[in-house]
Amino acid sequence: MQIDDHLFALLFEDTPVCIMILNVDGEVKFINKFGGYLFSCPKEQLIGKTLESYINSYNFGPSWDDLWQNMVKGRMQEARVEVGRGNNDDVICLVSSFNIENCPDCIALVFRDITQELKASEQIEKKNVEMAKMNTELIRSNAELKKVSELKSNFLSIASHELKTPLTSIKGYSDIIIDNFRDKLDSGIFRMIESINRAADRLHKVVNNILDVTRIEQKRLRLRPETFNLAVMANDCIEELSQFTLKRGITFKCHMESNPPSFYGDKMRMHQVFTNLFSNAIKYSPDGSPIDVYITTESENRFHIVIKDHGIGVDKAEQKNIFDPFYEVGSTNRHSTDYTKFMGGGTGLGLSIVKGIIERHGGRIWVESEGIKENSFPGSEFHVLLPIHSEISWDDDETKSLYFEDPRIIDPSELEEEQELMDEEVSILLIDSDREAVEIARMVLESAFDIHVAESGELGLLYAFEKRPSIILMDSYLPGLDGYRICRILRSQEETRNIPIAFFSAGTQNDEIQKCFASGADDFIVKPFSGRELVDKIWRLLMKKKEEETFK
Repeated sequence: MQIDDHLFALLFEDTPVCIMILNVDGEVKFINKFGGYLFSCPKEQLIGKTLESYINSYNFGPSWDDLWQNMVKGRMQEARVEVGRGNNDDVICLVSSFNIENCPDCIALVFRDITQELKASEQIEKKNVEMAKMNTELIRSNAELKKVSELKSNFLSIASHELKTPLTSIKGYSDIIIDNFRDKLDSGIFRMIESINRAADRLHKVVNNILDVTRIEQKRLRLRPETFNLAVMANDCIEELSQFTLKRGITFKCHMESNPPSFYGDKMRMHQVFTNLFSNAIKYSPDGSPIDVYITTESENRFHIVIKDHGIGVDKAEQKNIFDPFYEVGSTNRHSTDYTKFMGGGTGLGLSIVKGIIERHGGRIWVESEGIKENSFPGSEFHVLLPIHSEISWDDDETKSLYFEDPRIIDPSELEEEQELMDEEVSILLIDSDREAVEIARMVLESAFDIHVAESGELGLLYAFEKRPSIILMDSYLPGLDGYRICRILRSQEETRNIPIAFFSAGTQNDEIQKCFASGADDFIVKPFSGRELVDKIWRLLMKKKEEETFK
């Protein structure tokens, strides 16, 4: 198809850019239709005129006179200029020039309106600046949050130590009174002592829950895996809670397979999961109501656990929040059961810990409920999915330490037999600045062992070399030299290298426990402790030392 001159003329006329032809004096000889629109005047009005009065420099750029002189000299030009349009808004154009081969006295100009492009670019640049500011603010906020998180962790570590230190005295003395002075005290006073002991246990549980939440948030919850029966575990937890269910006439109905596959997970933590979920169901159930427990297997790959109560239910708006730390359901006063019986109180940590433990095992948990309704009890269903064969790599290095062994109750006659196995008198060095904890330990141990006490790290180190004790118990928090450095020093010296060392501390954050074992400790005894647990730990360490010496 041939294109004639008329078609070319139409093409230039209707092109949506301004096309001009000027002579060397700068007079307009030709302008297309769009040029008239761009300059906001009839195109005939521009013919024979120069452009000085229409064009201004843009953004402190070169003037039109300078640009035109370069164009006349045959230098290709491309520049931004501002085209004045009288009463209309001025526009920004990108103007370019080129010479016409067969017309040496003519210069062609092309004006392209880039006003909207520049506005869009400016908006993008503005957004980029805003985003850069927001990013800077986010970085600063993240740094502040990280600092707050570290401060919180440090605070919880210190707070747990400071809370557990007096708890050691409360629990220790009350244990001694309960075990040894039952017949010597008035029954009313003895019941008070038992109440104090139970209150200490509850406070100890609250402190441990707070520490668990911190471990979960920091993804540092460590597990000890073993194979066990989930159904047996659930029944054991139900039995332990019977004192609460019997008082209120609440019954558990278990629906479990007769021969389910074994579950591989942390037995202690799963006990914690069942206890918290069952306690929660009891708390929000009316007196005399049943609680259904289902444990089934799905596709031979996972367990499906359902705990269904017939209580007040969980409001739709609250269902997404109940697994958050410190969150408590707010509609408990709608329950028909007597208010004082129904309200169990709590810290709002139970379900948060349950969620963390379940997810740490590679599972998930959710709640289903129709929500709270007037004068009806739709109840709640808590669903748990757990893999039969763990889908995560276990981080169980700590299971190699004695600290994670199950406590064994020692019979006094058994202690006598073990005492006879020792060739020499057993002496214990206590290095601890907490006088109350030392006094409790002394009262528990002095009938069977020779006790030496040092209240500072330096004095403890001196006694260790002078007295060569059979075993050393020391706190990690000590004035002067701390327990970690003392332990490393003792392990580095030939005369003290083989003395069993157990840390004797209220600090139970995982990194603190790791530091204890990394410094060379053989065991970790958590404050507050029971007398039997303390004696048990000591004999375990002594027997282990004797076995090692025997096989040398």
